[in-house]
Amino acid sequence: MPASPPTTDLRALLQRRLLVLTGKGGVGKSALSAALGLAARAQGKRVLLAEVRAPRRLPALLGVPAEGDGPLELAPQLGWLNLRPEAALEIYAMRLLKLRMVYRAVFEQRMVQAFLRAVPSLAEILVLGHLRALLDESGSDLAILDAPSTGPGAMLLEAPQAVVETAPLGALREGAEWIQRLLTDPAATAVLLVAVPEELPVNEAIDLHHRLRRGGFPQGGALLNRVLPDPFPAGADEVLARLPAQLAAHDLLSAARAYRRRLAIQRAHADRLRAGLDLPVLELPELLEGPFGPAGVAELAARLGAALRGAP
Repeated sequence: MPASPPTTDLRALLQRRLLVLTGKGGVGKSALSAALGLAARAQGKRVLLAEVRAPRRLPALLGVPAEGDGPLELAPQLGWLNLRPEAALEIYAMRLLKLRMVYRAVFEQRMVQAFLRAVPSLAEILVLGHLRALLDESGSDLAILDAPSTGPGAMLLEAPQAVVETAPLGALREGAEWIQRLLTDPAATAVLLVAVPEELPVNEAIDLHHRLRRGGFPQGGALLNRVLPDPFPAGADEVLARLPAQLAAHDLLSAARAYRRRLAIQRAHADRLRAGLDLPVLELPELLEGPFGPAGVAELAARLGAALRGAP
């Protein structure tokens, strides 16, 4: 039986060109994408942060106003773009089809939305093709994609293969193959699964892990977000159990016991995640001071930076 992988060793991630973060909605995927961008930038990388048809979450998390979809410089060596198939359509047409006249005659019409809906997987191919073109041409060392949540995120990654398997020979299929080579190259790409220590997010992360493995997508690890700190010393449960009934009923001690139960539930889900994955798992803390914003992202970036350097 192979040895268990290290639980937090993510040092190889910054050797990739593309990191894709996905997981159940609401697990903090965007915050971790922004934090990972800061951590990579701190280690000398030129980073492009990208999200897909999103309400400009990443600039807001870093305290930068964004009125459009970019490209936008959030900080030196840290760019951002909100990928939209409508905007990517011209890039795809011009790069692969090289038909500006066709683009102007057809794609700039109001029928573009119907066209995108009518061709299966085209919107996803356009988004991914735009991202790959940016990686090839923008001078960025690393792109970090804040992908859609679990199901749509998996469908986004699987779209090129679906086109390769179904489309006839031609520009669309060649473009899908060009994208697929990047997504399935373990030296270039890694998917990071994001979860919190709760039942459904852990279930989705484990299911997604196996789905991505069947699709041949390299995975770099899992980020377990919002893990509560444990302030209790060893033996705290025994001490609480021996307290006199009058003291044990105190509201403060009742809250302490409830918190202990919550910690135990989180730990059970964290252990289940590790048992269901053969990937490094990095735990990141619940940040109890709010509201969450640039300061919280910076704190998460410091934690991620330590893991990327291999610090304990």
